[in-house]
This record gives sequence, C-alpha cells and structure tokens, in this order.
Amino acid sequence: MKVKQKNLPKISIITPSYNQGNYLTETIDSVISQGYANYELIIIDAGSTDETLEVIRKYESWITYWVSEPDRGQSHAIQKGLEVATGDIINWLNSDDLLAPGAFNALAREFDLERYDVLCGNCDYFLNDLDHLDLRSERMGLGATVGDTFIRRKINQPSTFFKASVIKQLGIDEQFHFTMDLDLWYRYLLRAGQSRIVLSDTLLTYFRLHESSKTVALSPRFEGDVRKVFYNVLYSLNQPDALLAFMRRAVPDADFKPTRYQVGIPVEEISSFIRVNAWAALIYYNEIGDTASARESIKVARRYGQPFNLTLTRQFIKHYLLPRRLISWMGKRTAYCL
Repeated sequence: MKVKQKNLPKISIITPSYNQGNYLTETIDSVISQGYANYELIIIDAGSTDETLEVIRKYESWITYWVSEPDRGQSHAIQKGLEVATGDIINWLNSDDLLAPGAFNALAREFDLERYDVLCGNCDYFLNDLDHLDLRSERMGLGATVGDTFIRRKINQPSTFFKASVIKQLGIDEQFHFTMDLDLWYRYLLRAGQSRIVLSDTLLTYFRLHESSKTVALSPRFEGDVRKVFYNVLYSLNQPDALLAFMRRAVPDADFKPTRYQVGIPVEEISSFIRVNAWAALIYYNEIGDTASARESIKVARRYGQPFNLTLTRQFIKHYLLPRRLISWMGKRTAYCL
C-alpha cells in the first residue's frame, strides 16, 4: 500500500563511496526507483579513481548533492553527509548495498516522528548479486533492558533509520573505522533508552557480501573497534580501573582516546552489561594471578546483581579467605623459624 503523497516526510540517504563504481549504479537505482516523491540522495565520494565519477555524472539529475574529494574515511564521509542532509529521516546506504522496493513508503507509513526516534526494519544479505540471496531478516536486536541489548550485540545498520534531529545531534565518531554504527547505536541507547524505538517487520534493505567489502575482507579488525565502544561505555558509567584495564587490553590502538558518552538512563537499565564484563574481567585476572584486580571485579559483579551462588562463593574463598589464612600461616612459620 502506497502512502498518499501529501505531507510525506523527507528521507535523506547518504552514500559514502570509494572505488566501488561497479556497484554504485545498482545502489542509485534502488533509491531513485522507490516511487517516492520526497527524498534526497547525497553521495560523498573519497576521490575514486575507477568508474565512480562516470556513474555519478550519469545520474546527476537524480542526486541532490555530491562531492568527490579525499576524506578521512567512511565515518568522516557519513558525517559530511549529515551536515548537508535536510530530510526528516536519515540513514546511510553504502555504495554496494541496496534499498528494497517500497522501503520509503514503508518508512513514511510506519515511522511516527512524534512518537519515535528510530525505526528498525529487516535486512536480507546477498553474495555479490541478488540471485544469491540469503533471507536472514536481520534487524537490530532489543533485549529486556539496555544492558541486555548491549550484551546481545545484534546490530543491523542498513535498515535502521533515525529521526534527523537525533542523528545530527549524535553525529558520527571518526575514531571508529569499522563500528561507527555500533558506537552510534550504543550512544543513543545510553542517552535515551529503548522506549522511542519502533521495530518493523518490513524488509527495507539488502546488504551485499563480497570479497572486497570491509565486513568480509577486514572482519578480524572489527573486534578491536568493538572493544573501544565497550571501553567508552564502561568509562562513561564510571567503572573502576580494574574493569577499564581489562577492556583496554583488547584495544589494539595505542592512540585510542576514550570518549565519555552522555548517560540518561537509570543504572538498572545497564547493570547486566556491567555485571557480565566484571565477571569476564574476574576470569581474566584469575588467569594472570592479579588478586587485587580480581577482588575489585568481584565487588563490581556483586554491586550490579551477580547472584551469590556456588561459583561466586568459591571466588570469595579464593580471593578473600585463602589469602588471609596463607598470610597467617606464613607468619606462624616465620615466628617458629626465628
């Protein structure tokens, strides 16, 4: 069912691009063939040397704004697009991905901008072309609390559309080369919680997998960026040094500069995330024999709801009772020897 063309929200699509001219035609076609009157397509190219500029010029009359110049990477390109976007609803669509038919009409129909900040729809994956479609129906995953959502780490950026005022205020953090979407999502959730998110069952986008895509070619480097996001979350929640040091050890970037996120949700909403990472830190400190940091991790886990079960009891005995008895025993032995 198409939406009446009166008072349609304006939808802005930002396409960061670099040397993927062989896919760009399909991406542009998927946007301009939506049959939707009120949209804009913004292409931010990083100075491609392949056929990208030929494709852009071919479709120039359908492109609201474009530029081709060196930039500092994908995150910088998306941020440049945000600065010129004028829509009510905004998302970025990579130059090798596609909008599903009817996506814009579905957004106009389902995204109540008075009630919601974010609409999360479905996304299917495909290998190289749509003849090799993988019907995954991926969508942003929401848990019972923000902390549960963080733990699940189920993210799907292509089909997640933001209210313009919200995403413009949040912006894109350039320090993230691979997980700028995860960072954006977590920052939003920490600030606003989950009450202004609508989940849609509509297929909105197709995500292309191919040998040169970052998801495929550089997947081992994603985890370092993920750990930066996790560190920033714990840092913003004022967690102790033991927990921060545990997370920092998995960040490969020596020049990483932590960012303090705005927190607008009650601690109960995020406690499960803190608790899970405190327990992981405890296991790590057990392995390396750092008793002081292990004790600090136990305290954090208990503070944020770790149940007092047999496993926790063993950890208390190991890190509190046994060390005292050992010290006492060593003192007696020393006195006897003297």
